[in-house]
Amino acid sequence: MGAYAEIGARLYVEYTKLIHYNHGAMNTKMTQSSDKVRLRILEAAAQRFTQFGYNKTTMAEVAQDCGMSAANLYRYFENKLDIGANLACNCLRIKRERMQAVVHQRERSAAERLQDVVLQALDHTYEQWSGSPRMNEMINAICDARMDIVDEHEQGEHQLLVELLEDGNARGEFQISDIDVTATAIATATTAFNMPLLMPLYPLETLHQRAKCVVQLILNGLLSNQSSTAREVSAPSSHPFRIINS
Repeated sequence: MGAYAEIGARLYVEYTKLIHYNHGAMNTKMTQSSDKVRLRILEAAAQRFTQFGYNKTTMAEVAQDCGMSAANLYRYFENKLDIGANLACNCLRIKRERMQAVVHQRERSAAERLQDVVLQALDHTYEQWSGSPRMNEMINAICDARMDIVDEHEQGEHQLLVELLEDGNARGEFQISDIDVTATAIATATTAFNMPLLMPLYPLETLHQRAKCVVQLILNGLLSNQSSTAREVSAPSSHPFRIINS
């Protein structure tokens, strides 16, 4: 009986391992399937928000576009604001990743990278919103109800600027006594180039010219006397800074 009991115990252990393995694999497949459904919903919602506007879009319409019932849609998102928040988070995450990639190009001067960080942020904002003015409705809704998303994104961008300015100080390019305050000032000075509402109003080239001029004004105050090379490299092209009346 002892041998049979030992064999039975071993079989039970192996059976338990198999059950746990299958359960884990099943959960993984279910998670992957759920992620695909959520992505499909987000894509459908983004398309509808772009075409008809956030305010006029209903959950039932998004569900219909996805070939599912409204009740099933609520299994994945609590409401329309939840969908908009997810779209906004994804968009802002990609923007930060583009900025971070520039900050980490440490073979380049800090002055060059500062200009490119501003231009990358501008390019991303322009690509996302210049052809989709109706999406501003979603932005307004997010700003009204989910400022936590905006605050988190701004904090992430702030940390990237701090990292870049610290590197510029360490290289002797910049002479900044209060990096945190300076990063906030730079973000404030370049806010216009991150506003979706302004993107449809001007050509990208015009916005680039303005952004370069603003960055050059900033660099004139940041660059140390020994950084003449960086000053020349970071200077904008010969385009004058014109005020365009809308």
